[in-house]
Amino acid sequence: MKKVKAVARSKSALVFLLLCIMVLILSPWADAPTSTAPIAVVPDNIEPSTYVAPVLDLEISELTIEVAMEEREFEELVAQNEEFTLIHPDIHIELRRLDPEQAYSTYTQSSQLEEAADIMLVSNEWVIQFASSGYLLPADSAFAGKALAEQFDALTAPLKWNGILWGVPRDMDPFVLVWNQDLLNEWLGTNVAFPLTLEQWSALADKSAQSEDIVSWLAIDGTDPLALMAWLENASSQRSDGIWTADNDPWSGTLFEQALLLLERSRPNVQFIESTQEAARALNDRTALAAIMPYSEAATLVEQPRSAPEPKLVIDHHSWKLPFVWPRGSCFVISSNTKSEEAASAWISEMTKDQMQLRIMEEEGKLPVYRSLYDSDRKLSNLIPGRTGQGFPNQSPLYSGPEMSARLEYLRNLWTRFALGSLSLEEWKQEWSSNY
Repeated sequence: MKKVKAVARSKSALVFLLLCIMVLILSPWADAPTSTAPIAVVPDNIEPSTYVAPVLDLEISELTIEVAMEEREFEELVAQNEEFTLIHPDIHIELRRLDPEQAYSTYTQSSQLEEAADIMLVSNEWVIQFASSGYLLPADSAFAGKALAEQFDALTAPLKWNGILWGVPRDMDPFVLVWNQDLLNEWLGTNVAFPLTLEQWSALADKSAQSEDIVSWLAIDGTDPLALMAWLENASSQRSDGIWTADNDPWSGTLFEQALLLLERSRPNVQFIESTQEAARALNDRTALAAIMPYSEAATLVEQPRSAPEPKLVIDHHSWKLPFVWPRGSCFVISSNTKSEEAASAWISEMTKDQMQLRIMEEEGKLPVYRSLYDSDRKLSNLIPGRTGQGFPNQSPLYSGPEMSARLEYLRNLWTRFALGSLSLEEWKQEWSSNY
């Protein structure tokens, strides 16, 4: 009996010792913080394997975006936007397309009524007018990473007012000349080289007038002032952005005057087109010798496979060697009445980043706005070889200010009337001198 009690006492002592050891081991965990992660409770009537825990509520930002684009380009932007919304489910976006011809009046009216979209895609030359009128917010925050240092001066200068950038460049699409080379060689010989002189242009106009076939020596948009500027630059080898500088009369005693005289004298043999599609048909049908076209459209046309009867088409963009040509750039701006500035900046940053620039070039043919892309892509490097010198697009325009959009509109009015034959060169010069 004593032996049994001794064994029992020894067992109790062992159990007590084990309990003490467990207390010593587990005591550091007593003060450990408890997890605050929410626990998903599976309802009794749902199988655990198929139950999805509810997503916590997100703070949703609403954005309306209006873009002045052709339908094909808009469809591509819609696809790009869908990818953005997958990454940013907290930003709800409504995309609207505007007819490019109606964009300026639409943006102006909606901004005046404080009903503008949160983000607008506009021409670079409109930006300072809108910014100085109080319609925009600064866009500095929408430049992601190195984006600001990547921009060309030809694109950013028209967006800068009071030392602040009010837009983020998306693309540029300068005009070029597209030639029916077969016809050009017939009229001026096989040794002709670009760019042509004014004397050669005059000879082509004479050939056009004497031709038995109806062949225009030039196809050009008779309502677009930048199309006129592109032809003047090519024919004179002079930049055209200085026509508004002080003490300058660009239409008297200048190469620009001689070029306009040629247009006036040979106007019956000029095709005043309304679309690039019309210009492409004229070139292919041999009813036009040369046409002024945006680079994106020209490159697509020239690169198309051609059958034997179709003429060989070539691009002349020698004007791009000038210090400045009109880049025909577009940019995103943020309306001053937006309630989602942070979301707007995030969207613009995504839509203008370097990879998106390459995608825009591939899908739309428009040129990127990042300097570094011209160093890493051989095609771009050959297209604009002088990216750090005094040539386009490194130079700012000689004038950029709130009046630029109005000045271009005034030039549009003169050019449209001149193309229609309702305004002579002398009348042009008189009206110009009375306004500038």
